[in-house]
Amino acid sequence: MQRTTIKNYIASPLNYIGGKARILDQLLPLMPDNIDIFVDLFCGGCNVGMNVKADYTIYNDISKPLIRLLKALQRMSNTTIIRRINALIDEFELSRTRDHGFAFYGGNANLGVSVYNRQKYLRLRERLNTHKKKDNHYYILLYTLILYGFNNQLRFNDKGEYNLPVGKRDFNTAIEAKLVRFLDALRQQPHEFQMHDFRRFNFERLTPNSLVYCDPPYLITTATYNEKSGWTLKDELDLLALLDRLNAAGIRFAMSNVLHHEGKHNDILQAWIDRNNYTVHNIYMDYHYSNYQKKTKEADSEEVLITNY
Repeated sequence: MQRTTIKNYIASPLNYIGGKARILDQLLPLMPDNIDIFVDLFCGGCNVGMNVKADYTIYNDISKPLIRLLKALQRMSNTTIIRRINALIDEFELSRTRDHGFAFYGGNANLGVSVYNRQKYLRLRERLNTHKKKDNHYYILLYTLILYGFNNQLRFNDKGEYNLPVGKRDFNTAIEAKLVRFLDALRQQPHEFQMHDFRRFNFERLTPNSLVYCDPPYLITTATYNEKSGWTLKDELDLLALLDRLNAAGIRFAMSNVLHHEGKHNDILQAWIDRNNYTVHNIYMDYHYSNYQKKTKEADSEEVLITNY
């Protein structure tokens, strides 16, 4: 199966491995109508919550840097954000391929501008890691690093230092347009941000017309968010038990996951589905554009959406 069209949904300006931007055209038709409160329990880049029609949206994620970055970008004007990003680009003499192209910096569309930016990027990273106050300037520094960092991702070491290496791209016109469109839509959307472990989230506000969407780290895959046992068997079992409690309370849920991946099978998840007779919707993943470092781009994962409605 080859999908040839992707609808024009609002995409996140943050790149999350496992983000759902490219499969929104499959996920959204599987969401129910008339949602009063939509809970994006593992919101990441907010791709799903931003595009689901609901009266009110709650974005939750355990990553405090992520949520605080999103809140900081939301409270600043687009003009201020872009002006301050450009000021850092000028100060650190980072590349501007939108003005000069890759060849000007000794790179090309495949190699990017990592060689040119590497030392400049490290100086910018040091500036962030020594800027102790978590103010607006801190989050402009952080977002600029994300723009110029490896795969545009967000990662900190155990000391709380941003530690990703330089990436191939920079602040081009496409990402600027994506940022502006996302922030404009976010400011218009009735919503709130929370920063809770899923076990501590308060579901008491929800009604039978609410929907809890879960896109947890996948137990049988490895990505940036799941390094160093970031998602354990206990986490998996706790989440499944939580979804069972929501189901018993008459609250609708939908969970993205994989049943098998590169020869591994999530037998626990399959048994849970079978035991509860939950509905499984198969999702087609186009690995032609995947960021995973794989020897082949064959669809050897079975992505699914599991629902109780």
